[in-house]
Amino acid sequence: MKLTRIIGAMLIICMAWTTVPELVFSESESKQIAWTGYQEGMERMKTESKKGFLHFYTTWCTYCKVMNKNTFTDAKVIQYLNENFIPVYINAEVDTAVARTYGANKFPFTVFLDEGGAAIGNRPGYIQPDMLLDMLTYLHTDDYKAITFSAFLEKKKDLKALEPSKSN
Repeated sequence: MKLTRIIGAMLIICMAWTTVPELVFSESESKQIAWTGYQEGMERMKTESKKGFLHFYTTWCTYCKVMNKNTFTDAKVIQYLNENFIPVYINAEVDTAVARTYGANKFPFTVFLDEGGAAIGNRPGYIQPDMLLDMLTYLHTDDYKAITFSAFLEKKKDLKALEPSKSN
């Protein structure tokens, strides 16, 4: 009788255990960038009226790996990209024609597109999380249409200086 209860309890625990990874996976999905392929991304930009974020990488690129590890795991970057952009992840060694189209020849290479798919600008090399957030905000808010990125950063710095101190 006691053995039957133990076996029954173990079965219940095992059944509960098999459902947990599914729940954990669902939660962790939202903590990752929702990358898409090039064709799908271009279509989604137009249908969802979102700007595009094209990230070109290669398998041998050291700074691509560093950007994956440091920048693309940052919670603020993940949230901002997923909410405001269509993030597209492109292996430049595989999609060589797409890489040539955007002039991606140094890696990592990031291209920012407007909602219609036209290039706004690009940035070769590693981008730190805070800098990428500034770049994304500058583009998403359409400030790029009125001021330079340097002026945008200066404006941000001035606004921070005006904020009341939170040390009380």
